[in-house]
Amino acid sequence: MESSYDESTENSRTVRAGLVRHLIASAVASGLAIDQIMDTAHLNLESLADPNGRVPVATLEHLVCAATATSQDPLLGLHMSEQADATDFGVVGHLRLACGTLREIIDMTMRYERLVGDFGLTSLSYGPGSVLWCWDCLSDNPLFRRQATEYIMGCWLSIHLGMLQQLPPPLLAVHFQHGPPSDPGLLTEYQRIFGCPVHFSQRESALALPIDALKRPLSHPDSELQGVLESHARILIEQQSQADTFINRARTQLRALLRQGDASKDSLASALGISSRHLHRQLRRENFSYQQLVNELRLELARLYLANGSDSIEAVAFRLKFSESQSFIRWFRKMAGVTPGQYRKSIQN
Repeated sequence: MESSYDESTENSRTVRAGLVRHLIASAVASGLAIDQIMDTAHLNLESLADPNGRVPVATLEHLVCAATATSQDPLLGLHMSEQADATDFGVVGHLRLACGTLREIIDMTMRYERLVGDFGLTSLSYGPGSVLWCWDCLSDNPLFRRQATEYIMGCWLSIHLGMLQQLPPPLLAVHFQHGPPSDPGLLTEYQRIFGCPVHFSQRESALALPIDALKRPLSHPDSELQGVLESHARILIEQQSQADTFINRARTQLRALLRQGDASKDSLASALGISSRHLHRQLRRENFSYQQLVNELRLELARLYLANGSDSIEAVAFRLKFSESQSFIRWFRKMAGVTPGQYRKSIQN
């Protein structure tokens, strides 16, 4: 299948680190050897420390595909959705908890889902007496598309439709663009989770609902809290638009790689989910070089180690992968204008 996105668009897409952390926790709860999976996905816990941080969608794809292969569960995404919580989706999840009707939830999702990730789009499609609540995965990886779509559909059922005052949820049917599982015996699992007809090979992936379901009230609406959270969401959207640049994503990944002692150009490209050649082109497009980025972040770490630790100058040089302390001292003086010892003394004073 030919992608509708060019390479630069594809690799600019990111996902909320908090959601990735939830998926990792779900994988651990399922008994998976998560260290091996994270290594395969070129992912480390340090890059997920800030739940509102951003992770390349390509990294999420590697993680999901590796977890699916390791677990040998073809319905891994669907099963993970049963453990999902609204708060895993950050401020968007909290917003949903404050909404008054299902339609408000869907509107909020369409308005702010970019805060969760750039890997899918939500929409509504109306028909006679019914409505399709659709989600279109933006990945061309068929395994990831399947797992991500089933995860999102499962989350919408367990988190959002479960908040309706009138239960059971008013599901008419579930539609999936992908085909049925290769094992027909798994169809009963879809029936167990969704409790309604499940159709495969459809035009769109969606939950089919009676049109009046959109007006049904939710259990605990809070209009005042909703206003506060929506103001916060608008601020985050603006900040993300300003901060979610290729250079900032490269800095985030390279910072983690430097701490691990593996800051090669190939490692950085792999962490960003792109080729080394594309990394070079992107950096040149933004008037950066790889070495310039390494020096910038190496200096940042050097100052951190010198200011906050009791390590000797030799130990700091070793942590930053300099062959000898004198090489580090010369480099630091060139970059900072003072020697490491003078810098540490100025901080202490």
